[in-house]
Amino acid sequence: MTVGGEADIEEATSVLVGSSEESPPQDGGSSKEQTSGRANGKMDPATGMQRIPVVTAGDFDDEKESDEEAVQFPDSTHTYLFSEPVLSVPFMFSLAIIFISYMCLILALVDNLSSGKIPVNVSTTVRIAQYMSIIIALIMEEEIPTGLYLLRRIPKAYLKREFPEISYWMFVGSCLMRITMGYLFLANVLVILIYADGVLDIFYDVLALQFIQELDDIA
Repeated sequence: MTVGGEADIEEATSVLVGSSEESPPQDGGSSKEQTSGRANGKMDPATGMQRIPVVTAGDFDDEKESDEEAVQFPDSTHTYLFSEPVLSVPFMFSLAIIFISYMCLILALVDNLSSGKIPVNVSTTVRIAQYMSIIIALIMEEEIPTGLYLLRRIPKAYLKREFPEISYWMFVGSCLMRITMGYLFLANVLVILIYADGVLDIFYDVLALQFIQELDDIA
């Protein structure tokens, strides 16, 4: 290799190295203006590399992130109690459906308590069906977890900010009605299981109570 060739290689290498370094500010401008397109970090003068700030998991605000998520109210007549005006047709329709559900559950509970008789020495199949019905009722019951979730998920400040037209106390009343209906359903199931003496009677009664409880979703 000739001497001229070595000089050309050294010159090209110096040009590549010089282009990788940060050029000094021109015309009295600051280096901050020339590096505005880069990430918000600082240059390490020793290595010539840029320091990029690291964001850890603790820097995130879980409450702020959750507040930014969209809230979707359940498709139920209970939603009409706080999303519609009091004198509107949907509000009155919701009240009628909830009244029917409450009355059916209360009448069933009173009838079972007054006319029921605890059987003695029931068969093993009935006992197994009783325990299985408890598990089925807990799985099918959704009013209690839905009401508690809405109360926990939607605080007063968030509701006023996102839905200023909705009354917070009407919203709380609707959730409390959900929760009380769920406990009324579980009370009926417990009484039915105590007085039951047949396997099919247990399953039929539990399914009938579940149908009554879901009238608000069906309507």
